[in-house]
Amino acid sequence: MPMKKVCLRCGATFQCMHDNITQCHCTTVQLDLQQRMYLKENYLDCLCPRCLDEVKDAFYRSGKNPQYIKQKRNDKKSTDSQQG
Repeated sequence: MPMKKVCLRCGATFQCMHDNITQCHCTTVQLDLQQRMYLKENYLDCLCPRCLDEVKDAFYRSGKNPQYIKQKRNDKKSTDSQQG
């Protein structure tokens, strides 16, 4: 039986198919390990389909992404070493 939930990111209501996970919207969004880890660390419960898609699409452009931060630091170090 679907469970009505409220998205922790945007507040929208949606149906969670926790008892039949293969039919749940979350299985249609392909997230990599880092994206799943980010969601697990930042949200205690499910997100709506739109927010899952937005997280997937924006994750590697975000300043909160660990890979992005590492790359930004490496770019700064490279720029600093070229200037000095």
